[in-house]
Amino acid sequence: MILTERLLIRPYSTSDAQIFYDTLKGNAAYLEDYFYNMLQTCDTPELTAYFLSLKEDGWKENNGFACGVFLKDTEQFIGHISVREIDWRVPKGELAYFIAQTSAGRNYGGEALKAFRDWCFFTKRFNRLFMKISPVNIASIRVAEKAEFLKEGTLRKDYKKRGKDLADMDIYGYTWDIQVKRVNTGEREQFIKLTKDLDFDLWLRYGQKQDFFNAFNKLDDIKHALILYVNDCPIGCGAFKFYADSHAEIKRMFVHKDYRGRGFAHLILDELESWAKEAGFNNCILETGVEQPEAIRLYEKSGYHRIANYGQYIGIDESVCMEKSL
Repeated sequence: MILTERLLIRPYSTSDAQIFYDTLKGNAAYLEDYFYNMLQTCDTPELTAYFLSLKEDGWKENNGFACGVFLKDTEQFIGHISVREIDWRVPKGELAYFIAQTSAGRNYGGEALKAFRDWCFFTKRFNRLFMKISPVNIASIRVAEKAEFLKEGTLRKDYKKRGKDLADMDIYGYTWDIQVKRVNTGEREQFIKLTKDLDFDLWLRYGQKQDFFNAFNKLDDIKHALILYVNDCPIGCGAFKFYADSHAEIKRMFVHKDYRGRGFAHLILDELESWAKEAGFNNCILETGVEQPEAIRLYEKSGYHRIANYGQYIGIDESVCMEKSL
């Protein structure tokens, strides 16, 4: 189930067959250009129930994810969205949707598309989604572009419109462009903002105890910082600074909660270590905390081992200190 500001997006059950059938029939003239096959397949309530049972099977077999789009407040069914033709080797899939004509013009399509797109990437770990859109379907093109889908090309005579007229279809694709960039002067404010988000995350975990650690998280002496961008949006950061002799201290590691679990923190940490090695350091040390088990797992998987608490963290039960040779 996916919730947005106005919508509820959930998998179908066969109990939705009648409302799905009624909506298709009530919007047949509106949908026949691009959902002709679905209209034919769901020609009766019984066939519609069978169609939705196949969509339920798609969820169970992990080869297709079809959902109804409902108004959150009233649970009125207003549309359909799905991803199919999934290639899990990438993984990628083809996305399609419609919003009933009576609910058109209120940006429900854009709201559903963005939410479902993000669900595919965050939950199902897709790396690519694409849609086929007719070059004359200007409304759908605008919705796709607002959802950051980019036109990639045209498939000539790829679709039979209304089951008889061959038509060209444009391909619109969505992927993640990932960059880890060393912070320059102009990007310093973005880095500061991300560290403030990190501080809030830590406060939620440690409460007032975090006041002690904040004193050692000042940015004045940090000259080496990174920002991780996804589609030009800054979603994570990290830094290191001189600690002693040949040791660099990893600081300010953060990935926005919506992007966790996809390996982005590893990308940041790997680049920090490479940069530290370039700068002449032979070892990295760091401090994390007992309320950050995901961070501890990240560092252990990256080759860090626990050491006695160092410096200001000596005697602090919440602290976990680690080290790695570069």
